[in-house]
Amino acid sequence: MFHNLLVVRPGSLEEVGQLSDKLAAQPDGMAKNYIPDSKQILFATALVGPNGKAELKFDAPREPGSYPYLCSFPGHWRIMQGTLIVETP
Repeated sequence: MFHNLLVVRPGSLEEVGQLSDKLAAQPDGMAKNYIPDSKQILFATALVGPNGKAELKFDAPREPGSYPYLCSFPGHWRIMQGTLIVETP
């Protein structure tokens, strides 16, 4: 099973998830790692296959808030999601 990780802007989980589902019907969806073209995506890894690894290094957003993260492989985002909490120091 393939997976990836996207960190998105607050409030955009459903929008990005639905866009990734639409990539399943496009012939180049897999080549795009099922990462939709969206300004809501802050950070992302490529798809990783079984026994694969990915490393994602990023600076946390400066703006405090709840930043959703998800797997954008079609359909996965509905259960494979969480929240990165950014607080002021």
